[in-house]
Amino acid sequence: MKYVRPRGYTTTAVVGLAAAGMVALVLIPRALADDVDVQIKGIGNPLESNVRKSLSVAGDHKQPWSPDQIQRLFRLAPKEIKQALQPYGYFNPEINERLKQPSGNSKTWHARFNIKHGPATKITRLNIDVEGPGDQLEAIQSALHSTELKKGKRLVESQYSDTKSALYNAAYNAGYLDAKFSKSAIRVNPKTNTAEIDLVLDTGERYYFGPVTFDQDLLNDKFVHRYVPFTPGQPYDAEQLINLQLALSDTDYFSQIEINAPRDKATRAPAMNQWFYDLIYPPQDPLQSIGELRIPVTVKAKPSKGQSYKISAGYGTDTGPRLGLGVKFRHLNQYGHQFRTDLRISQIQRTLQSSYDIPIGDVTQDKLSFTATISNQDFGDITSTLYGVGVTRDTGWQLGRQRAYIKLEREYYNLGYGSRNSTLLYPGYNITLQKADNLLFTHKGVSLSLDVRGASDKLLSSTNFIEGDFSAHAVVPVTAKTRIVMRTELGAIETDNFNEVPPSQRFFAGGDRSVRGYAYQSISPTNSKNQDVGGRYLATGSVEGDWFFYKKFGVAAFFDAGDVTDSLGNFSFKRGVGIGFRWGSPVGMVRLDLAHPLDDSSTPVRIHFSLGPDL
Repeated sequence: MKYVRPRGYTTTAVVGLAAAGMVALVLIPRALADDVDVQIKGIGNPLESNVRKSLSVAGDHKQPWSPDQIQRLFRLAPKEIKQALQPYGYFNPEINERLKQPSGNSKTWHARFNIKHGPATKITRLNIDVEGPGDQLEAIQSALHSTELKKGKRLVESQYSDTKSALYNAAYNAGYLDAKFSKSAIRVNPKTNTAEIDLVLDTGERYYFGPVTFDQDLLNDKFVHRYVPFTPGQPYDAEQLINLQLALSDTDYFSQIEINAPRDKATRAPAMNQWFYDLIYPPQDPLQSIGELRIPVTVKAKPSKGQSYKISAGYGTDTGPRLGLGVKFRHLNQYGHQFRTDLRISQIQRTLQSSYDIPIGDVTQDKLSFTATISNQDFGDITSTLYGVGVTRDTGWQLGRQRAYIKLEREYYNLGYGSRNSTLLYPGYNITLQKADNLLFTHKGVSLSLDVRGASDKLLSSTNFIEGDFSAHAVVPVTAKTRIVMRTELGAIETDNFNEVPPSQRFFAGGDRSVRGYAYQSISPTNSKNQDVGGRYLATGSVEGDWFFYKKFGVAAFFDAGDVTDSLGNFSFKRGVGIGFRWGSPVGMVRLDLAHPLDDSSTPVRIHFSLGPDL
């Protein structure tokens, strides 16, 4: 941006707003607070704050200033004040300044400024326009009409800068890479407190994406092209290149990715068989008939290692010590197929699970997985051994994921009256939604999950049932350091013979992420031996208040309630209250809680420790 001095205006009257906005700080380090006491009266913020930042006499410094230094800096104040007010449209302020020397034993000088900003400079002529082939583009027209600059309004430098940036960004992001301002000037006449603005953008010619070439020999060329979020001939958009970079990085096929789209290598796409249509329907863009300027895109990708290994360890009061081992084979073939297997061991679960994953559909987020599972797991007081295979279609959507699956499971267990087994072939559907400002340290967010599944004895299953499980979590900010954390879970099983439903499909409550104050999965209907065997209906809820008193360290107070029953009319909610400690660690929230069960006198206080995201 520049100011142009109009004919007849005095040199001292015409001052560039950009120069006026510069802060004339003396480069002296941090100040002693009692060297110069500066008071500014007569104007409010943002004028006062900008004036104070501009005053050299109010600058920071380490060593005390000498009297000569203070007086010299004070003399600069009137000019600095005028420059600080000009970005807000005030070019004729009245300034009364006074500098008082220290008295007695004091070492503090007193600088007083009484300021009247004077009349506002109004815009009397405003010429904002766009020229060139892209002048009618919707995004450019939107930026043009959303400007805050208006004829008759006070001149504000930031509004001019915002308008200029919005116009240029709209053109550049639409592929007009040669866009430039043919006119860009503000003419100010301080004598009449008026301003004239000329701001004209010339879009220049539009650029388009050309062919995309991959420099790699790991994946099939047609397959890897499915990660490209644009096609040749689309208007050039730098954000699409970023999306391509992220899409390839999110896969673990490559360890290093480099994308080049040199504008100077752009070539014109021949307008084949276009002359006849140009004759009958002349194109609005005169350059279109001679071909589009297309920028070639080259992607260099270095393959990652063929295998990756994962080792994890942790502790939770629900699970006890836990260990995880995993291996993933990343490069099975040229079509992105992968195989992974994971082993998880804890006090309550011993599971080996494998999955063969095939990218399908939108390969950036969709896959088809063939799974196999062997699991020995404790449910309440029941131990179950399960063997299963399944197929899952895992698809991403805007706010989460959706999974359609079918599973075949064979399960062995004892509900307290002899060994049992079951066979289930059941389809299911799961959808999740998650939105948060920060997944690891959430101040505001929500997550929802719904899973519905069912089996029939007419289709290889040993029983009939339909089951639904819904959970919701919400984090609501109260202040910058406080928040409310809420969660609920509801579940139900509809069946004609609940005794035939295996433990893996039943509901339990109690534990770190359920009803605190009660042991893990200890809230449940019981058998004749008083063993927790799971129930048909589940309802739990929790409300927690967190206060982070220092950075990511905080304390919490909570109330939990929930129950599992075999009849909707028999809910008797178990309640727990307590306090806890919170730490937002780099891997998720660390929670240490002391919970008191209100409906169980046998355990006055139970300690709960857990680690993981709030959502």
